[in-house]
Amino acid sequence: MYKLTERAAEDFAGIYDYTLLQLGTAQADHYTGMLEAFLETLAGMPYIGREYPVIPGVMRIEFQRHTIFYTIRDTDILIARILHQQMNHPQHLL
Repeated sequence: MYKLTERAAEDFAGIYDYTLLQLGTAQADHYTGMLEAFLETLAGMPYIGREYPVIPGVMRIEFQRHTIFYTIRDTDILIARILHQQMNHPQHLL
């Protein structure tokens, strides 16, 4: 199972909104559906990501043009942020 922080939920909504405006409803639904499925897969195999050396305990993994930052907890993973790969990641995580 995975949980989104408030900031990650805002990231997810922003991804949907941007895709909706640029490519339409069908593509926005498709992309965010694939992202949700990927997050479910990640929750079942959290160690497929790699450690993010800037912040101890934080993992990262790429999904298409986004990078997912998360921590592994006892019963789930906590998604901290979902950022576009061109963003300055440390600036948005710290």
